[in-house]
Formats: sequence, structure tokens, C-alpha cells
Amino acid sequence: MPAAPHVAAHALRRARKLLFARLHGLFQQPEAAFVRGFAGVVAIIEAELAHEEAVIEMLGLDCLQARRADNAFLLGALHAIETRVEAGDAELGRTAMAACADLLSLHRLTTDLAVAQARPLPGRASRMRTSGRQHRPR
Repeated sequence: MPAAPHVAAHALRRARKLLFARLHGLFQQPEAAFVRGFAGVVAIIEAELAHEEAVIEMLGLDCLQARRADNAFLLGALHAIETRVEAGDAELGRTAMAACADLLSLHRLTTDLAVAQARPLPGRASRMRTSGRQHRPR
């Protein structure tokens, strides 16, 4: 397998780490600041998920369709409650963000698994290398 999928997976993990740091930062805020910051974090989540989908599509991973469905469900739920949170329902927003963090953790694991199990893209030879030499089955 070419190194590119693993490099892309590493970049996705790093971006996800930064996203979790933002989620954690939002959770640490008092209610008023949480309510004010909720829409911004939802926008960041949306951008991160779009980026992740683009990378998964570029890599040709089989999990793309299921991931898009999960992301649409998650974003639909977050947008559906956004006005209630902005109106002051911080508890609802915190509950939604906790569920979001759980789903994003699951996505991290399934993305890593999909990359580990990925086959080379069509048109690329599948070769095992041992000590810099091609290994050809006998």
C-alpha cells in the first residue's frame, strides 16, 4: 500500500485532535459563553466533516457512503437544535456536543481501520517489499 493513505489518515487524526480540543474548550465555558460559542463550533464541525469526506473520497475508502449518512444525521441534529441553544438551552447543547464527541471518536477508529484494510487503488501494482527488493510469490 502506498504511504499516502497513512499520511492522510495521520492528518485526519491531527485535525480530529484539534477539533476535540475545541469541543473540550467549549465544554469548559460557563453557560453564557457556551451558548455564544455553540454556532461557531457547529460550523467548525461541519467544515471538518466536509474535509474528512473529501479525504476519504480521494483515498477511495469503502466507508464513504456510510460516513456521509452519519455526518448528515449529525449535522442535521446540531442545526435543528442550534436556535434552542442560542436561546439559552445550554444543557441541550452540552448533551448534543457530548453525543457528537462520541460519534467523532467512533469515526476516528473506523477511519483508521478502513485505512489499515484498504487495498491499493486500481492501476497501482500491489507489491510487498522486503529489504528494498520486490517479493514475488512462487
